[in-house]
Amino acid sequence: MNAVDGILKARPGPADDKESGSRAPGTRFPGGTRGTRPGDRACFPTRVGGNEKDGAGVTRLGVRSLLGAACFLLSCVGLPALPGSPAGAATVARADGSGGARVAFPLAPGLTASEHAALEHSGAYGAHPLRLLVLGDSIAMTLGMGLSVDAQRQYGVTVVDDATVGCDLDPQLQVVTSGAVGPATPGCDNWRSLWPFLIAGQRPQVVALGLGRWEVTDHLLDGRWVHIGEPAWNDHLTSDLQSAVSILHSFGAKVVLFTMPYVDPSNRQPDGQPWSENTSARVQAYNAVVRQVAHTHPGVVSVIDLNKMLSPDGLYTPSLSGVDVRSADGIHISVGGGELLQRQILPAVDRIGMEGEAARART
Repeated sequence: MNAVDGILKARPGPADDKESGSRAPGTRFPGGTRGTRPGDRACFPTRVGGNEKDGAGVTRLGVRSLLGAACFLLSCVGLPALPGSPAGAATVARADGSGGARVAFPLAPGLTASEHAALEHSGAYGAHPLRLLVLGDSIAMTLGMGLSVDAQRQYGVTVVDDATVGCDLDPQLQVVTSGAVGPATPGCDNWRSLWPFLIAGQRPQVVALGLGRWEVTDHLLDGRWVHIGEPAWNDHLTSDLQSAVSILHSFGAKVVLFTMPYVDPSNRQPDGQPWSENTSARVQAYNAVVRQVAHTHPGVVSVIDLNKMLSPDGLYTPSLSGVDVRSADGIHISVGGGELLQRQILPAVDRIGMEGEAARART
């Protein structure tokens, strides 16, 4: 296994309180972010109304406005260059869009020359990109923002980011966050009806689901408080995830389950210890359930170990390769972090999608 422990193919056999409060539950990025740069539609999500405030007293609208302005500026001046292909990296010949002339083109990190050629032959860099749909919570949403940047140009993938803020698969239950009892967030209150609609309309070849932020909180289930790692909640969550996989695969798409990354929000207990939902033990217990679910769907579900990618040493890690990969809240993923992870995630998505297309061609 390599250093990032990137892809675990299935084989037979809260954010801090209210997800930092600065985003409305249910906010998502509709319409697809087809290779968008930070100034495009991925930076300007809809459904932002209201005047709720985060912990610093900044209005959500103000945060979105600042984000939009920053994204517009970045789209004009460009992001700082991430580390490119290593010295001596292979180049491939591909046709440009102007007249068919062959030009030397650096191989995108993570792709082999043969994989790049297969993608080009399939039209992935032109009219027939591989379609990736991202669903899940706000960690998945912020990951999708970075993954979408120039994704088709580099990897032949269009990324549609329909993940939402406050996505709890059981929004009808009570939860405990930061020691306080309250209702679960309603960001995915209609997932059983919405997700089939999205799958039917978009027909993605790969659907990636990132959850866990709310699944690791204590839930009041059948009159008893339970949490991840306990049989009652593990069984309930497994049933939810099995239902989600069935929906996501309903039109033949391959399914990717992301592991949940470690979090480190500043909000702590009076004694300085993290709240239960922010501990690494809860994250590890959730990720074990994810792997068990994937194991029951060989050939359909793959696990991409987002936690290992973001925390290669087994601890919450805010920066990698000189890039601040996590947001200041200690929970979400920065746009730069998502871009850095492209070289590990998108080649895996390419392989999974091409395997799926090859399997369909044989039937």
